[in-house]
Amino acid sequence: MQVGDIVKFAGSWGPRMEPPFPKIGVVTEVWTNGRTRKISSADVIWDIGIEGNIQAHALEVIREA
Repeated sequence: MQVGDIVKFAGSWGPRMEPPFPKIGVVTEVWTNGRTRKISSADVIWDIGIEGNIQAHALEVIREA
């Protein structure tokens, strides 16, 4: 996963999120674990116009930049 990738949300939204739920987004920043250097989360701009930080395991890359 890298900046510019198009991703799909592969998890489930919690009770704080109300419909419409975001489905597709563009990665704007990638965050790594300081110790292992593995990708831990990403900032994403979603198709419904909101931005958020999402854990990497809940994202699936559907098109690379």
